[in-house]
Amino acid sequence: MRTRMKHTPLIIALFLLCLANSARAQQRQCDASLLSQKGDSCMSIHDTFHAMQFYLAGVNADTTNVDARRKLAACYRKTGNHQACITNLDRIPADSIGHDDMRMYYYSYLSIDSNDKAAYWGEQITKHYPYDSDIVASLASLYNTTNKPERAEQTTKAYITQCDSTNMYVNKEYAYSLYLQLKYDEAIPLYKKLIAQGADNYTSNFILGMCYDGNYDTANAQKYLEKAVEKNGNSSYCLYRLAMAEEGLVMDSLALEHFNRSLETAIPASRQLIIYTKLASLHFVHKRYAQAARAFQLVIAHDPTDKPLNYYNAAQMFLAADDITKADMYLKIFIDKADKPDADESTKKLLETARKQLNKKK
Repeated sequence: MRTRMKHTPLIIALFLLCLANSARAQQRQCDASLLSQKGDSCMSIHDTFHAMQFYLAGVNADTTNVDARRKLAACYRKTGNHQACITNLDRIPADSIGHDDMRMYYYSYLSIDSNDKAAYWGEQITKHYPYDSDIVASLASLYNTTNKPERAEQTTKAYITQCDSTNMYVNKEYAYSLYLQLKYDEAIPLYKKLIAQGADNYTSNFILGMCYDGNYDTANAQKYLEKAVEKNGNSSYCLYRLAMAEEGLVMDSLALEHFNRSLETAIPASRQLIIYTKLASLHFVHKRYAQAARAFQLVIAHDPTDKPLNYYNAAQMFLAADDITKADMYLKIFIDKADKPDADESTKKLLETARKQLNKKK
């Protein structure tokens, strides 16, 4: 009896301690719940900044609050902090990871170019949630752009045969995977269907044209490549492929036109001028005068303002390269273009030098 009475205060103390701990835990959960609700209110008006602060406070108040952790991860993803999103998702118990969490994992890894991990979560989603067409199309696109078109074909084909054959995003990636694998006979009817359904754009017509080209059907290749050029006349490669098809069909005037346009669009004239000027300067610094002279000729060809100085520079390079004939020609052109009543002092000095160089050769 005395022993029981002796331990009674200890038991009561432990009981009270448990009650206190339980009360504190309940209070933390209550605080976390209230903070999460405030975060939800912010999100209802798209105020991600303040919502994130409330969710973070909720997580700190109760580290076991999976709902607040999940919402915090979503906020990080919305603000572009994908690594923080992944870190918070990693703190959610594995048996609590759901569809939305998997999607956050997928898109976050995709955004930081962690393609293998993105593919892993994409595969998990398509396995457990096969009707998620957004992920199917995105995962297939990832495979197509990372040189794995056979995986893209498997992913899209499974969705098309088991879920929905009308989704254009999925069908587009399926068709592209076939094109990348050189399965032109299978890709052609799919691209025709996509075009008929409204995807009558540059990409569809270009790839369809290339499919026909791969099958040596030059007439149809020309037809669809021409349509692609109509939709985007600035694609140098498409213009080149169209010109090749036209050459094969003995449409020489069109081929010449499109070959020239292909050259013109390869690099804009303004950028070519900058490049050739820098090349000329570098060749001159390294005493490669013949190359510098050729670069200055290209500067002249691409400068719409036709600056007289370009002719002077070309002449100096040809002189240094001992090509007297061309040097004389460019000196004369320079004098003809620069000898104006309003010429500034620096130009007058160059004119004096140019005339001396010409007279020296007489």
